[in-house]
Amino acid sequence: MTEKSAKIQFGRNHLAVNSMESALLIVLGAMVLVFSLINPLFISVGNIKSILTMAAGTGIMAVGLSFVILSGNFDFSIGSTLGITVVLVAKLINLEIAGSQLPLPVSLLAGIMIGLGIGLINGYLVSYVGINSIIVTLGTLSVFRGITYWVIIDNIPVHHGLFVGIGRYFIGDVIPANFILWIGILILMYFFMRFTQAGRNMYLVGAHKTAAEFSGVDSRKTQMLSFVISGCAASLGGIIKLSQIGFSDSTFGIGYEFHILVICVLGGISLWGGRGNLMGVFISTLIIGSISNGLVLADVEVNWREAFIGIILIGALLMDVLVTKRREMKRIKESRIGESK
Repeated sequence: MTEKSAKIQFGRNHLAVNSMESALLIVLGAMVLVFSLINPLFISVGNIKSILTMAAGTGIMAVGLSFVILSGNFDFSIGSTLGITVVLVAKLINLEIAGSQLPLPVSLLAGIMIGLGIGLINGYLVSYVGINSIIVTLGTLSVFRGITYWVIIDNIPVHHGLFVGIGRYFIGDVIPANFILWIGILILMYFFMRFTQAGRNMYLVGAHKTAAEFSGVDSRKTQMLSFVISGCAASLGGIIKLSQIGFSDSTFGIGYEFHILVICVLGGISLWGGRGNLMGVFISTLIIGSISNGLVLADVEVNWREAFIGIILIGALLMDVLVTKRREMKRIKESRIGESK
């Protein structure tokens, strides 16, 4: 890439290119219509509350993974990060020292720190050691899943009223409290992406790492930060899940990396890096959550539900490839026009 073409590449607004929100909203509306015709219970208040409640945890995790993908990497360790966080927080909540339980904020902070630590490990190995992110995170996925199995054998119940209320409290008896938390994180991360240099660097590094470095961006710190955000988001998702279910299990989080990846790709986060935004991720989270719920109400077998999610992923990947090729052809054309001038 020449210096002139690099300027053309970085002159674009990576936050707004090829937005998919309108198409996703149409898909969401059509899906709601179809499932409501199959089973009218789908649009009942109780079922909508259930969809929003279950979508909050996965939505937060999708926000975190989006940063890693935007910066040109992958994080397949989020499922095991969720699992080990659930086990740790459950044990700490039930832990008694000198006849007294640990303060709840201490247990929650410890859970978040687990995700931060795993993010630092992944980020360091990818950014500073130079190991491929797929290899690194598949390795840490196995390591921390193994530790989770070693730490816990039986389920650990959690009876802390305040903690359980995090996942089961409804504002006005309608809006889940954890849904409001998800919206708050979305808004915070949107402003981080849109109005901070660190957030914009995620796009620059993902779009073209070498050109970003020539522009003065520290790609290693940027990638490290993306993994830390992903790890903390996965831990927060685990805390929300634990508060909803009320017990921990060593199998929690298995397969989550696949579902969260589907949400990100469907939401327009390009697997090639450097393109996408969180509004698309928000809508796609509602789509996947609604599909999972609707298939249950339609009495579809579990295996077919998984197959349906896989079909969605393949379709989203094909769309991503087509959009990327179109953008690349357009970039080459603009580059040639710029060089001719």
